Amino acid sequence: MALWTDLITPAELTGYVRAALDDFERQKGTLARWLPNSTTPDIVVRFVAGETGMQPVAQYRSYDAETPVGSVPGGRRVTLELPAVGLKVRVSEYDQLRSRGADSDQLIVNSIERVAARVAGAVSDRVEVERGKAIETAAFSINENGFVQSGSWGRIAGHTVTAAVLWSTSATAKPLDDLAAWRDVYVANVGAQPGAMLISTRVLAALARTAEFKSIAATVAGTPSVVSQAVVEQVLTAYGFPPIYVYDRQANVGGTTTKVLSDNKVFLLPAPTDPGNAEGTDLGATFWGQTLESREADYGIAPFDQPGIVAGAWKTRDPIAAWVHSAAIALPALANPNLSFVATVL
Repeated sequence: MALWTDLITPAELTGYVRAALDDFERQKGTLARWLPNSTTPDIVVRFVAGETGMQPVAQYRSYDAETPVGSVPGGRRVTLELPAVGLKVRVSEYDQLRSRGADSDQLIVNSIERVAARVAGAVSDRVEVERGKAIETAAFSINENGFVQSGSWGRIAGHTVTAAVLWSTSATAKPLDDLAAWRDVYVANVGAQPGAMLISTRVLAALARTAEFKSIAATVAGTPSVVSQAVVEQVLTAYGFPPIYVYDRQANVGGTTTKVLSDNKVFLLPAPTDPGNAEGTDLGATFWGQTLESREADYGIAPFDQPGIVAGAWKTRDPIAAWVHSAAIALPALANPNLSFVATVL
């Protein structure tokens, strides 16, 4: 198999794949809003992880006295090896044969770009699954194609709970009482209010059906005939809860359609940010390392652009076939796992 640059260069295809990945995540929804993408020219990242987001207060001193020495609470240095992830997909012989004609070159490029978009979506889905594991379990575990790595980010036990009465028991469930109690625990341990409540459509519907919520909605929203998402948001805002974000993304994992986050839980998180926030957040980041392919001279990728997913078109002679090959090195990480809170409600 040889790199095929006659119609589209690896640098051009890499730019296309990166744009396609961003578009895919905008359409599907992404947890990169809480674990944003950050690139590094390495396969190892180092960062300081903290147990909470609380900083010790400063201290008064008398004039001419030495300023007290402070410290960062719960900080620990973390070194993380980033795993390789990627996919190669064949451009079908049929598509290539159908592309013959006056505009054959452009038609073949179009076929390559369609396959490249599929490859970008596959990489996006795989990394998103790991983001989901990090947020839901505060851990990671990968055992694929000879790569084995696992560990825990160390979230405290009190930030993983189950409602005393599941919200599916609509007559007696107390979702607002539950949310208030969990918010208080979050504030006590973190020192700040959660900035987002991440839920599934299923949890949203169950919340709206509870007798307690219907009763309160009647006083806040004027007895609505249907407790819609807008009404739910209005009630939650009135009671000082953070904005809700509905997230239902799924991925094909080993041939099985899998929910990225369990649809029976509520996730309290910091406020979302731009998925491209290279500085990450207090919660963590998704680190994208630098592949060997990006450094190959025939890929023609500028040094500044080398970290992140890259792609190239390849060709075989027997049989004559074209392939789109993608390569990336990526893993989400939690810097402050206690900024996440997970409650089973269904």
